[in-house]
This record gives sequence, structure tokens and C-alpha cells, in this order.
Amino acid sequence: MILYQELSLMNQVVYGISIMVLAVTAVFLFVAACVLHIGRLYQFFTGILTVCIMYMFQGIADVSYNLQNGQALTFCSGVIGKLPCIVVAVLMAIIACIEVVFMAVLHHRKKNILTSEAIKESLDALPDGVCFFDEDGQPLLVNIQMQKISGELFGTEILNAERFLYDLKNTKSTGDTDILGIQPSVIAGTEDGKVWDFRRERLQLRNSGIQELIAYDVTEQYRLSRELKDRNESLSRINERLRLYGREVERVTREKEILTAKIHVHDDVGRSLLAVRSYLTQPVEKRDRRELLLLWHHTVAVLKNEAVPVSHTDDWKLLLKAAEAVDVKIVKNGRLPADKKMQEVIIAALHECLTNTVKHAKGNRLYLDIHSGEEALTAKITNNGKQPSGEIKETGGLKNLRHIVESAGAEMTVESMPRFLLKVKFLKGEEKDGKDKSDDCG
Repeated sequence: MILYQELSLMNQVVYGISIMVLAVTAVFLFVAACVLHIGRLYQFFTGILTVCIMYMFQGIADVSYNLQNGQALTFCSGVIGKLPCIVVAVLMAIIACIEVVFMAVLHHRKKNILTSEAIKESLDALPDGVCFFDEDGQPLLVNIQMQKISGELFGTEILNAERFLYDLKNTKSTGDTDILGIQPSVIAGTEDGKVWDFRRERLQLRNSGIQELIAYDVTEQYRLSRELKDRNESLSRINERLRLYGREVERVTREKEILTAKIHVHDDVGRSLLAVRSYLTQPVEKRDRRELLLLWHHTVAVLKNEAVPVSHTDDWKLLLKAAEAVDVKIVKNGRLPADKKMQEVIIAALHECLTNTVKHAKGNRLYLDIHSGEEALTAKITNNGKQPSGEIKETGGLKNLRHIVESAGAEMTVESMPRFLLKVKFLKGEEKDGKDKSDDCG
């Protein structure tokens, strides 16, 4: 059996290289066990393995050196040199297997151990910026995102966290970036369109002044808050317009009620005056003073606010009664529309024309012609009195009547030549009225 010291120089070199690889691997395992704090037992065995391999490495190296220089073998080299070469090879193989086992254990343990590299990789993978610093502002750990934010805001990485926060609070904008707010936290927008919320906290650690600065990505929340603010402003403007509209509606309604009351009073007074005129023109034996007194009592009560104008429950009959009192006959061609609003407008126009027929035209016939077409309903009013001497000016009753007509969404036209004609046109009337053709509405 060939002893190790009897091997050729080339074979000894091969053994030396092999034991050197094993020695380096053993040292790596021992150092890794100490750095990663895997466990005392694992450190002990890797230490023993390293010592044994170093002893063998020293013996193999001494055997080759002493044999080449003709020196006597030392204790280590003597033990290794006198062993059969096959035994040395087996020992190296056993050591290699042990190292493989230790390497597998180290790889398994490393997966379950949180190392500084793992912490840094985890922080770099976060979408938010993170910076840990001491009381002096010296950065201890900064992830990639925070450095990127600092670069976009100030063109440099974080060298001092306190200085970085000071610049954030006291710089309104930098280039394409913008500081959007500083209370209660600093909010900054970067040139890439993102918005960051910077929050600073002191970590509760034993005897430690470590502080944490986190930049949260609040781009979506900021966008939604801006949209909500814009919508609230829009709603405020709409509410203000609604309040103005409400006040305007109230004013118009009040004016309309006042105008309606004025028209009723005007009609009652005009009817009373016409009744007096008719009473005076009648023969003495046909005069009925009681009805005249009742009419004037009611009119005076209305003027003194002691009574209300006549109800509109049957306006057409009231109109006929007023016409009869002043000896005027109303001739109607066509039917009154079923729409109550249209009826009120047409009857108000007839009241005004009745007054003007007796007062100015000296007539005794009032003609009403109602025509209903596909797109409009038209009411024309004329009389058999004198032709107007000139253009009719819309004052007093006619002016109030126009206000009523236009408030109802209709059109009013007054013609003077060749004879008086008042026309009221409802452009959007949908009433399909038939023709009555009767000449006397009484």
C-alpha cells in the first residue's frame, strides 16, 4: 500500500489543491454561521471541522515542502506522510461530504433568517419612500423610492433627513415639482405626476433616538379630493343660484298676485262705473237702484280691503253679467279652451275690451273668434264701435293685460287699423277645440 509521502510531486499537488478548497469552504461555513447567528451548535461543529481541515492542510503542505528540501518531517507532516494515500483520500471525501451537509443546512437556515440584505431588498421593493435616521438627521437606511423622490424634488439624494424636511416645509416649488401643503403633513407633487404625503414618527426603541420618515403615494386620494372639492364648489354655486331663483320666484309670484288683485279691482270698478252709466241712460221706470247699490257696496269694500274680489269659480258668467249690465252683447265664434290658464287669459282680455268698447268705442257688440290649429290656439277680439282715431297706446289696463298674456307664455297683438283688433296667440296649445258657430253666448 503506497504511503502519502511516497506519492509523486504531481499527485501531492492534486491533494494539496483539494485540501485547500476544502479548507476555504470550511472557513466560509464557520464565518457564515457566526455572522448569521444560525446557532451555537452549528458554529461549534463548523469550527471543529475548520480546525481539522487546517491540520490536514498544514500536514500535506509540510510533507511536500520537507521532501523537496530534504528536511525531516514534522509531527503533522509525519502523521499525514505515513498514512496510506487511500486513507488520506477517504478522509478528504468524508470532509467534503460533511461540508456539503453543512452547506445544505446553511442554505435552509438562511431562507428563514432575516438578514440586512433581505431587509434592504424588501424596503427597495416598497412603492412608498422610507428613510430611517438618527437624532442628528444622519440617514441610517433609505430605500430606492425615497432617494428617487429626493432627486426629483431637490436634485440630490438624502444626505441629512432633517435638512430634507426643512427644505420640504420651506420650499414652495422646485422646477416641475410643487409643495401642495405643509399642515398637518407635508404634501408634495413631483414631475412624474405623483403626489406624496410625508409623515415623520419617532420609533419606540430602548435608549434609541431613531426616527422614521415615510412618503406615502396619495396620488389617487389627492385626485379624488380635488374632484370632490370642485364638485362641492360647483354645488355651492348651484345652491346659490337656486336661492336666487327661489327669491326671484317669490318676488314674481308676489308681483303676480298684486297684479291680479289690481286687475280684479280695476274690473270691479270699471264694471261699477259702466253700470252707473247704463243706469243713467235708462228710462226712470226701468232703473233698478238695488242692484247698483249692491255692486257699489262690494266695490267700495274691495277698495277698503274689507272684501275680496269676486271669485273665479265662474268667470264667464260674471263676464256675461257685466256685459249685460252695460248693454253690450258678446258674440262668440268657437269654444273656449279646456285649459284653465287659457280661459283666464281670454276672459281677462274680454274684460279689458268690454271696458274699452263702452268707454272709447261707444259700441254695443263685442266679438270673440277662437281658432284652434295644430300648432297654436288664437283668440281674436273686436267690436262694432268707432274706429280708433290713431295708434292705440298700451297703458293702464292694456299694459297689465300684456303682462298677464306673456306670463302665460302667449303672444298679444293690438291693431288700430282698419278697426280695433286684439289677438292672443297660444303658440304651444294642444287643445283641439271644435267650432260652436253660435252667435249669442247668452
